[in-house]
Amino acid sequence: MVLFSTLLGVVFLWQAADLLPGFVFDFIAFGWVLFVLDSLLTFVRPKVSYYLAFVLGILALSASLPQSAHWAFVQEGDLVPAGIFIAGAIAQVLLLILVPLHFLIQRRPTAPGLVQGK
Repeated sequence: MVLFSTLLGVVFLWQAADLLPGFVFDFIAFGWVLFVLDSLLTFVRPKVSYYLAFVLGILALSASLPQSAHWAFVQEGDLVPAGIFIAGAIAQVLLLILVPLHFLIQRRPTAPGLVQGK
């Protein structure tokens, strides 16, 4: 989901470049750079990456869901921006579900007498 969010960010930035004021675009581009760094961390420090992904998911949702312009895309049926918004929101919600689930599964002790790897 982290990699998907990063790739979706490229499409979002491409769509939003002409629509947003410079400082807003720069702020969003900085958030995307954080997703790129998180994607790289996924391969070298997965545990750190998952924590960062959780925080970035919260930040992305808290920044995008309250925006009435995003919901207007959906209401107007503007497919590309609405699709990007919906796909991004779903990806962030999945991150917020899957990251804690991953850590819960990792913390679950194995049953006594079971040998892992056999």
